[in-house]
Amino acid sequence: MTDRIFECDVAIVGAGPVGATLAALLGQAGIRVFVGEANDEVYPLPRAAHFDHEIMRVFQQLDIVEPVLRATTPADHYVFQNQHGQALLTFDLRCPADTGWTGYMMHQPGVELAIRARLAANPLVELMTGLSYAGFEETGDRIVTSWNAKTGEVIVRSRYLVGCDGAWSPVREGLGITLDDLIFDEPWLVLDLIVDDDNRLPRHNIQYCDPGRPTTYVVMGDNRRRFEFMLLPGETAEEMLRPETIDRLLSPWDRHGLREVERKAVYRFHALIAQQWRRGRIFIAGDAAHQMPPFAGQGMCSGIRDAAALSWRLALALGGADEERLFKSYQLEREPHVRMITRAAIETGRVVCTLDREMAAARDAQMLADRAAGVPMPDISSPNLAVAFGLPATPHAGERFIQPVVGREDAAPQWMDDLLGRGAWLIGEGPDIAVDPGLPDLRLFDVDSSALAQFAPALRAWLGNAGARAVLVRGDRYVFGTGTPAELVAAYAEQAGLRARLEVATA
Repeated sequence: MTDRIFECDVAIVGAGPVGATLAALLGQAGIRVFVGEANDEVYPLPRAAHFDHEIMRVFQQLDIVEPVLRATTPADHYVFQNQHGQALLTFDLRCPADTGWTGYMMHQPGVELAIRARLAANPLVELMTGLSYAGFEETGDRIVTSWNAKTGEVIVRSRYLVGCDGAWSPVREGLGITLDDLIFDEPWLVLDLIVDDDNRLPRHNIQYCDPGRPTTYVVMGDNRRRFEFMLLPGETAEEMLRPETIDRLLSPWDRHGLREVERKAVYRFHALIAQQWRRGRIFIAGDAAHQMPPFAGQGMCSGIRDAAALSWRLALALGGADEERLFKSYQLEREPHVRMITRAAIETGRVVCTLDREMAAARDAQMLADRAAGVPMPDISSPNLAVAFGLPATPHAGERFIQPVVGREDAAPQWMDDLLGRGAWLIGEGPDIAVDPGLPDLRLFDVDSSALAQFAPALRAWLGNAGARAVLVRGDRYVFGTGTPAELVAAYAEQAGLRARLEVATA
């Protein structure tokens, strides 16, 4: 029998970090959301280990920075070293980005609990656990999804459906969407360890590029450490998971303060990208849309970027924007971005995973020579976006917009995003910046206003560098474009299929 029926704007399958973040962003925008999740509780063991400055900015928007920080430790250095202990590459991850944040190593359950708490505080978001997604059918302008619960069937009627349901996504499979294989398939043993404060393990992340056994060591939040050991030809998962094998693999490290092995599993590191990320009013995001090796630490980050990219698009569509053009740009932007990151992760992984000793020696010699010659380190950070919803020909389009942070040492810092709030921003100078264009989710800010006084120097410098009077920043904090306020409003309205007020369009 049907136990309950829900009506909402957006239904989400899966309440992992991607689905929960999307639900939180939509709820914050005043959108009614239903989230169905199979597990009754947040999965208690860590999976992802890192997120970057851009993702912390999303968490800042959701006002969960404080609880997230309790489950993290700031990222320090990321070192690639050979079997002789020589550093081949050293990345300093401590410097704050233009977003005001840096990167973090995390204990994923703690981060997920912080997001879930934000969902629980919003009456527009219905999170229901213990549900098994059964399928969907489209009826007119509604998508009707059915779910199996212990007490009966649950029916959800929504305008949009998003599958954030993992690598084996039932939503993706139900749509018949296939995956592109980027040809990376390596089995690794992953060990998560709980450690005491006085442990003597390394304090920074290390890739041991040893042809005898490629190994990864990661410092995680909440007194955790992760070891990843590549399986060698002929080794089996069963063999690697034996206690005596694990003890032998950990023996080279000083294990003072190592309390226990919390999780052990053998994974195959894949590189897969869905050929379609949307069909009509149904979308996929996160692992359902892409999977990548962990060497760049961008797997969960990419999924949360999907959530940020979808949230403002769905809000605009529910505000009357043209669905086709708006939603077409989702995959046009996100897929190339993910492909670039995945290729970087694959190339990094191939450096690490070299088993041939002669090839490894040649690799070491070249990388050590490059280091001695001052050759710049490869860029493993998230690239800029090739905007499909925006003005790509204008300066800085597709870049992440800055977040100035000001404050005295004896006072709490002031963050610009907290002042400007959610939605899209039009920031500029001149009389027409004060004319309300009447567009949903677009807020206007005059650099000369007293409200922006503390951030005005940084904003004026940014606009001066762009040679523009104004910048339009999308809800995901990527730059739509630069120019005059009237030009930007007109372009934003035209691309969204909305009508701006005439006086702005002709100002």
